[in-house]
Amino acid sequence: MAKTLKDQLYDALLRSMASGHLEPGLVLLEGNIAEIFGMSRSPVRQTLSRLHEEGAISRFEGRGFLVGQAPREIVRRSLSAADFRAAGGRASVRRTESWRALAEQVEHDIVLCSMKGRLELNELQLAKTLDVSRTMTHRILLQLQSLGVVEKIKYSSWNVVPLDADRLHQLYDARRQLEPYMIARASERASDGEIQRYIARLDDAWARYPAVEASQLDALENDLHHEALELGGNPEILIMLQRTRPILLISKHLLGGVVALPSDDPFFAAHRRVFEAMLSRQGRQASEALFHHIHDSESLVQARLANFRDDGQIDVPGYLRWLDRR
Repeated sequence: MAKTLKDQLYDALLRSMASGHLEPGLVLLEGNIAEIFGMSRSPVRQTLSRLHEEGAISRFEGRGFLVGQAPREIVRRSLSAADFRAAGGRASVRRTESWRALAEQVEHDIVLCSMKGRLELNELQLAKTLDVSRTMTHRILLQLQSLGVVEKIKYSSWNVVPLDADRLHQLYDARRQLEPYMIARASERASDGEIQRYIARLDDAWARYPAVEASQLDALENDLHHEALELGGNPEILIMLQRTRPILLISKHLLGGVVALPSDDPFFAAHRRVFEAMLSRQGRQASEALFHHIHDSESLVQARLANFRDDGQIDVPGYLRWLDRR
């Protein structure tokens, strides 16, 4: 998992102190460090407290901390990005990497739990579990809310939206109504090169299957059920379709991990029929092929969901609480 902002800052400070670029006796000020790294004061404050507890820095009568334990003199100067770069480190933190890795893990845990029943999520406890700020936690939850995975019920509390057979059928029904229309429009707008790239990625995975990663299968699903549909040119419909994302999340978080990959073709032939019709500029045939693919997929995913609900094992994170059990 990617390091949190606090861990990245901790590493940068420790490295620069060990190399001598943050010299003994140097005054470390919360605001100065926050400005250099472009982050809020809260993670800086917590990181300095950690370094103090470990004995790397010490308190004194003035504001801030001193590098080292009982240094001979106090050095007052403003820190700059150069103090951290000189030690072979960075004067920034990788926010995007941290956000994506954490969001992926939370999505995985919540989706698996949602297949088992109704749960409540505590936002404060999630922040503590991930050891991140409330801002980061809230961003993750808003992303999951847009996918129809969680819904807010009150301050700092969210409900996990249960993914049962009835809801799965409703989601499939929505996709059957919307996706064929969008793929017909996309058939008129997509370039040959775009469609051929989809087919090439599909054929490459098909030739190597089952020696493929589950993440690659998810990317191929995304090619048809998101990227190709975007070419249909109606962003309002795409927003509606985003709520049906839990259909794909079932396979994303089960196949290749909790559940073994199917021994036969998971969807390659069906996807190729859609893309071939698009390449021939046969919008109606592409629409029909996609409709039948979605229709046929429902029974397979329903069975996958039922098997996991009955026999699948999960570890419920501490930030979730059961509201009922089957």
